[in-house]
Amino acid sequence: MKNFILASAIVCLSASACHSPKAAATAETTPTPVTASAPAPSPTTIQSTVSQAPLDEVIMTDQDKVNGNFYRLIVSFISIGEGTDRQGRETLDAVLADWKTKKGKEITFESVAWGREGENDFCFRINNLSEKEQQIFVSDMKAAFKGRSLVQITENQSCTHKR
Repeated sequence: MKNFILASAIVCLSASACHSPKAAATAETTPTPVTASAPAPSPTTIQSTVSQAPLDEVIMTDQDKVNGNFYRLIVSFISIGEGTDRQGRETLDAVLADWKTKKGKEITFESVAWGREGENDFCFRINNLSEKEQQIFVSDMKAAFKGRSLVQITENQSCTHKR
């Protein structure tokens, strides 16, 4: 008799605690009245009001430019758990030496160490170069590091890891 009462109590408690999917489905699908307010804007209206800001203006603030935290080129040596590019610094030094011997221009930079595995940013202002020379210098750096996944090159940014 005790077993029967115990089994009945378990069944009753289970049945009362169970929520039927049918009840939940009907509760969620209750229609709500929709009222029309303003008409949706036409696609031509949306297109005329959307404008795209230049990439460097979105990332770089005017305050960074005023504070002098603006760099023409940043070469970042990153790591993904195995250290940075082992020949990266040699390649960087080779490009700088080439510019010094062939072009007669001394290129200066700020080195900012920021990681545990040797991560480093080399931030170049290159204000001593003309606009055309700056473009050539940037393309030389990009060509030197092409295909290297542990080297990132950014232009016209602030040196983010600089303290």
